[in-house]
Formats: sequence, structure tokens, C-alpha cells
Amino acid sequence: MSDRENIPVLTDLIESGIEIRMSDLGLDDNLEIDNEDTYGDATEIEISVLKPEPSDPFEDNPALEQTVRHILDEHMELAWQEIRLAIQRHLSK
Repeated sequence: MSDRENIPVLTDLIESGIEIRMSDLGLDDNLEIDNEDTYGDATEIEISVLKPEPSDPFEDNPALEQTVRHILDEHMELAWQEIRLAIQRHLSK
């Protein structure tokens, strides 16, 4: 920044027109940054880090597994009762 006290706001930039120069932002017009040298190694991401390993939620939690099995058993029983009623109604016609 060339002058920290004179930082432009958005309305200043809009009034100046379509083209915005670096100096309009309070920066040097000849400012050059070599992105490859500065950030080259920081942008490399290991793919293995992004892939989570599959895990078994019931592995260390037998109480959770028992609860889920109990819920499934209840639903299976209710489903079986509804199936039997549907068959009985169909045969009664």
C-alpha cells in the first residue's frame, strides 16, 4: 500500500469508470507477484488425505447396533402383520 490513510471504497471505484488500475486500489502499478514461486507448493494437495476411510459405526458401539436391530425387528413385525391382513382381505373377497 502506498498510502494507508487513503484506501478507496467501492463507490470511489465505481465513479472512476470501468477500468480500475492497481494505483486506484492503493497499490503500486508495477507490483509483480510470482504466484508459482510463492504459492506453488502450498497448492499441492494429497488425494489420499481427501478420501475418508469407510468405517463401521457399530464396531465400537454394541448398544447402537442393538437399538437399530430392535427398531428393525419392530418394523418387520408390523410389516408382517399388515401383509397377513392384506392377504386375508384379498382371500375373503
